[in-house]
Amino acid sequence: MTDDRQKMVAESFKLKDVQLSKATHDACGCVAAEEKHKILQGQFIKSIIYGGLDGIISTFVIICSIEGGDFDPTYALVLGFSNLIGDAISMGMGDYLSSTADVEHQKTEYSREKWEFEVNPEGEIEEMIELLEDKGMSNADAELVIRTTAKYPELFLDQMMYYELGFMPLDENDKPLKQGFVTFIAFCLFGLVPLLSYVLCGLLPWDTFTSINQINLSFPISCVATGGTLFLLGAIKAKFSSENLVLSAVKVLLMGGVACAASYFIGWILSVTLMNGEGAAVACKPL
Repeated sequence: MTDDRQKMVAESFKLKDVQLSKATHDACGCVAAEEKHKILQGQFIKSIIYGGLDGIISTFVIICSIEGGDFDPTYALVLGFSNLIGDAISMGMGDYLSSTADVEHQKTEYSREKWEFEVNPEGEIEEMIELLEDKGMSNADAELVIRTTAKYPELFLDQMMYYELGFMPLDENDKPLKQGFVTFIAFCLFGLVPLLSYVLCGLLPWDTFTSINQINLSFPISCVATGGTLFLLGAIKAKFSSENLVLSAVKVLLMGGVACAASYFIGWILSVTLMNGEGAAVACKPL
């Protein structure tokens, strides 16, 4: 599907313009493969967005807790990068393993349904007729639809998987390993954003900022960079849904802000109660 056609489809749905929708679909009769390709792209977009959100928020909450407790900012680099790599590997492997488990479970159920249809086709047909009747279809129409579909075993099995078990048809193009890798990369790239100001602080010579407290400078920069990136991720998420772009961006920003504010507050509380308000804060010196 071309970018122009995607925009037209999205615009017709947004405006609820029936004529524009018809004109868009009539412009190209062979859209099934294109729509399928778009679904596959959506799977990777999901991995990028949620991997990125987890990466940036989980890294920034560590920084917030360190700043809230008034600890040495070099702790942000040590703990931040350790968490970044460890969590990225965990997230990537988790995405891969969960996706693989889903595919294997679906394949097992498909094999079972296929066997049942082969040994007892009439029983499976009657079961499907009942399912369609439960959805409001008359017995006569359900009989016609199911008995016609049963002439095409692969189509019938796909229907059974959906109506009986809630599974979409198996897709040979599903790539759990690639999804896991995309999640890992997104987690690393977006999770690096909150740490960049601390990295620069460590690389720049102290004399460069003789009149600026670098401890206070790195954290505000990290806050701005993180907030801007969260806003951007929220806007990207809206682009692939029907949600308002600004509303989605603000929602993601607020959710991330709540998590980070809670982390900062907990760091401050623990520092006050366990260390009598004395953190381990020292000047940010070159690494």
